[in-house]
Amino acid sequence: VRSSIMSRIIFPLGVVIFRSILASVLLSLPLAVQAGGLVLNDIKAQNGVQLSADELKQLMPNAKVVSYTKEGSTRRWTNEPNGKFVGSSDVRRDPGMGKKSSTAQGTWHVGDNGTYCVTLNWPKRSENWCRYIFKVGEKYYGVKTVADGATIAHEFKFSK
Repeated sequence: VRSSIMSRIIFPLGVVIFRSILASVLLSLPLAVQAGGLVLNDIKAQNGVQLSADELKQLMPNAKVVSYTKEGSTRRWTNEPNGKFVGSSDVRRDPGMGKKSSTAQGTWHVGDNGTYCVTLNWPKRSENWCRYIFKVGEKYYGVKTVADGATIAHEFKFSK
């Protein structure tokens, strides 16, 4: 009887300790890894190739762009040669947009440092960002910096 009582006390205590350790490990991982996303180190480990400014200047004019946000939205636009575009978003889980879909006036350019730079003026907010673009197989990823291997990699699709 005594060992039965002890096992009823020790077993739940072991579960609590295990859960506590598991929570600590998960909290120490970058959010992108927990969500199944990639970081720059993952891109490099997959032999990702960083596109140069010259390569971006060839790829970007007239490119049809699909961009995926961390909130799960899909945004689309076509880079016009004059540096402008009209973008659209399906606005998934993005409360800052205020609707089910939205459009934005946008501009794009390739920076001298080899970044793809975009400004989007949505009805309720604006975005202004630049990304270093890497190609892994047939996929493209953009990162804010090449100096931090833990920086989140955002997936893009570029097509003509």
